Amino acid sequence: MTNIVCFGEVLWDKYTDRIELGGAPFNVFFRLSQFDKNAKFISSVGNDKLGVEILDFFKKNKLNSSFLQIDKTRKTGTVKIKLDAGEPSYEITQNVAWDFIVENKNSKSLKIIDLLIFGSLSCRNEQSYSTLKKLINKSKIKVLDLNLRQNYYDNEKISYLVKSSNFLKINLEEMFVLKKMFEFKSSDHKGIIKEIFNFFDLQYLCLTNGSVNSFIYNGIKFYEQKSFKVNAIDNVGAGDNFLAAFIWEFFAKKSSIQNSLRIASAYGALATTKNGATTDISSTEVNHLVIS
Repeated sequence: MTNIVCFGEVLWDKYTDRIELGGAPFNVFFRLSQFDKNAKFISSVGNDKLGVEILDFFKKNKLNSSFLQIDKTRKTGTVKIKLDAGEPSYEITQNVAWDFIVENKNSKSLKIIDLLIFGSLSCRNEQSYSTLKKLINKSKIKVLDLNLRQNYYDNEKISYLVKSSNFLKINLEEMFVLKKMFEFKSSDHKGIIKEIFNFFDLQYLCLTNGSVNSFIYNGIKFYEQKSFKVNAIDNVGAGDNFLAAFIWEFFAKKSSIQNSLRIASAYGALATTKNGATTDISSTEVNHLVIS
């Protein structure tokens, strides 16, 4: 697989005591870049101090910034994060650079995308939503990380995004939101997953459940992985690290679903033991956790 593209928000997570670079699709891109230096990220930052710091981060970490747009009129995105026993709540700044990602000559140069990873938050503004639709139309495999935040979604957009996807990743809370939005009848987790899977004609559906377990359903079988027990201090980005690792193991390396799920769970667990979503996770750490 030679053309992996992530699309969506890159922003600064502002905690009460520190600031960290984040944004779900950026977090996925960062981890994927540790596996594949050719991974691409389409987003936009402001022509301001925070935007310059993002560009510096890309340069320092040797990340591909070719598809990172600079908006001269809008600010770089920020999010205020509060942690309660490690669980985050978010206050997301509106009308920032990543809300206005355009189709430019660089993104037009991508004639065919092997695998596109995107979330629903980046579609809260019609400009970025329109650009994403064009990318979806020329992508072979589409991976949606639902990422429902605040009130930045509606039935029409969610329906389009999920129906356009081959692989859907949701957490437990998002599963129940989908159940309510589309009036699914099942009461147990597996029943709801099957209804979502069939309604949207998916190929794969992934449900993550924090420190408990995660599932992959492919229309035939449920694959389950119990979460690894670690000393978690910050759960921001855990799902993003999980998703990046699964994508690489399953779609790029062609590992089995079960093995990919196990390695992805290890990355997700290790991410919670560090501050921020873009810290280093070594293969030694992963191997130690997987075989423990």
